[in-house]
Amino acid sequence: MILDPHHPEQHAAQPWSGRRLLLVAVLIGLVAGTAAWAFRLLIALIHNLAFFGVLSVTAEAEVHTPTARWGPWVVLVPMIFGIGVIWLIRNFAPEAKGHGVPEVMDAIYYRRGRIRGQVSVVKALASALTIGSGGSLGREGPIVQIGAAFSSGLAQWLKMPMNQRNLLIACGASGGIAATFNAPLGGILFSVELLLLSVSSRTLMPVIIAAVVAANMGRYLIGPDPAFHVPGVALTGGEESLPLLLVYTVFAALVGVLALAFIKSVYWSEDFFERLPLGPYQRHLLGMFGLGLLMFGFHEYAGHYYVQGVGYATIQDLVSGTLTSPWLIVLLLGGKLLATLLTIGSGGSGGVFSPSLYLGACAGGAAGYALVAVAPGLGVDPLTLTLVGMAAMVAATTSAPMTAAIMTYELTLDYVVVLPIMIGVAVAYGVRLYFSSGDIYTIKLLRRGRRLPEGRFADVNSQIGVDDIMDKGIELVRVDDIITGGDKTCCAVDADERVIGIINPMRYREGIDFRAGDAMLTDFVVLRAGMSLRQAFQVIGRSDSALALVSADGSTRADQVRGVLNPYNLTRVMANASLMQEHDSAAN
Repeated sequence: MILDPHHPEQHAAQPWSGRRLLLVAVLIGLVAGTAAWAFRLLIALIHNLAFFGVLSVTAEAEVHTPTARWGPWVVLVPMIFGIGVIWLIRNFAPEAKGHGVPEVMDAIYYRRGRIRGQVSVVKALASALTIGSGGSLGREGPIVQIGAAFSSGLAQWLKMPMNQRNLLIACGASGGIAATFNAPLGGILFSVELLLLSVSSRTLMPVIIAAVVAANMGRYLIGPDPAFHVPGVALTGGEESLPLLLVYTVFAALVGVLALAFIKSVYWSEDFFERLPLGPYQRHLLGMFGLGLLMFGFHEYAGHYYVQGVGYATIQDLVSGTLTSPWLIVLLLGGKLLATLLTIGSGGSGGVFSPSLYLGACAGGAAGYALVAVAPGLGVDPLTLTLVGMAAMVAATTSAPMTAAIMTYELTLDYVVVLPIMIGVAVAYGVRLYFSSGDIYTIKLLRRGRRLPEGRFADVNSQIGVDDIMDKGIELVRVDDIITGGDKTCCAVDADERVIGIINPMRYREGIDFRAGDAMLTDFVVLRAGMSLRQAFQVIGRSDSALALVSADGSTRADQVRGVLNPYNLTRVMANASLMQEHDSAAN
């Protein structure tokens, strides 16, 4: 079978120019910034309806939720709205379940950059219902998946090639992070560390444009303030002493262990609920009932719901120094962990970035105030340790240390703690990596048999052309010609001077005569000369053959033939690329 070279499905989509790609990145940034704002409003609408029975989109995540009008019946709020979550996920988009980022990574590495358009709508609704009704998850995972789904749908509509679809997915994810946290640098680094297949000026510029535009759109719609307000007098300045650096190092190592426990417990909770002899609705109702009891218990005995929602109000209490009891902070750490496990394990929808910030802040606050009490001479600042804990926890759980460090700075806009934060993210990430190579995102994919590369390398396939690796010494023969076995590739032509078969030198032995028509392979694709290897793989991937004819105009005319690409050529170039990556890994 010869694939028709003039059929649109048989050609790789033509890549867009850099200038046009940047314009698309601007559009994605505008949409991501607007989506982050709209998602906040949707969460606020559901939150006000769930807790107070009013229709309002006014809510401050950094302020504790007032007492619900339902009194003790507030325990039923997560259950009631949880029914809608399961209904949406089961009927419209199963991939909207959970924290979202693994689905984006899966689309990039295993699904050719294709995400269904309806995922963005279902994810927004399901996550808003979960978080707004008290579910202990964050809004960053949903906004990443929402931005990625929109970008993938746009790229498919514009008929972009796979590599540019993946790039636009990274643009959407970075824009969503940048807008929802008012952290453009963090949004850029999120894609660099987790999503981009290769890092170069060519891939970075669209991501930067999308993140900057989204962040500015978010500032216009949401406001210019950072996510958390750290009082200027709260943090100690000056040089850090050696004992303090040692404290940060030991603390960060403990946070790495805590992050490992968090990662393992998240997937343990999912397995636990899956094993229950209940249906998906019953499992989620059970989990949300436990969450409701936990919320109400904290409200009755500590004055606030504390563990419900994104938890930013509690983090604000910690970074501003208004929550100082180490015993209460430890209780909040355990309560938030349990609340998150109940929410995500039973089938809720939302991100794990915010719970990681919360757990890290609690770990830092508890350790800081405990050290002040038992060893005041050390000069430990609990608020500094709180910020270090936030960054270290995020770095260890997500395998994105630079994102965690820079985003923590952007969330607080306080440069004093940058050095302790850098120590914290490096040590915590290293400790978690020592015990487990998988993080909270990749373990979900590993459980499906999906493996991701551990590093980012130059995209060799986009730089090598088919002209560089094809067999060029082609001999044209007739179908009835008798050919003698050897190492030359032949192309059989018909009476119209068109190639109808390829005779691979591996198909016949040296010194033995064959009729060309008996030895030729008719199952091949046609590639246009000048294609990159990545484009060639896209065409070959849509066929059942790894044999390709390369011609000047993409036709089978004999006078246009420039060479043949066979499995040996492809294997050789992939082996060379693999050796290059191994060399780079060893060098690093």
